[in-house]
Amino acid sequence: MAQHARLITPRGKRIDLSPELYRQIKLLLDAQSQRRRTTQANKIIASTYGKYASAQSLTRALLAERAAERAREDRKASLLRG
Repeated sequence: MAQHARLITPRGKRIDLSPELYRQIKLLLDAQSQRRRTTQANKIIASTYGKYASAQSLTRALLAERAAERAREDRKASLLRG
C-alpha cells in the first residue's frame, strides 16, 4: 500500500499527493535546481572570462613549465638508472 506524500505550502496549507504526482513534482524541482546551478556556474565563468588575461598566455606558460619539469624528471631518472 503506497503512502501519500504531504506537501506543505509556505502559508501552511497541507496538500496530499499521490505517489505518482509526488515523483513528477520531485523531478520538476530537481530539474529546476540543476538548471539553477548550471546558470550560476555560467554566470561565474562569464564574469571571470578574460579577468587574468595578459600579454603572455597562461596556458603557454604552464605548458612550458610542465615541459621543463618533465625534462628535470627525465634527467633525474636517467641519473638513477645509471
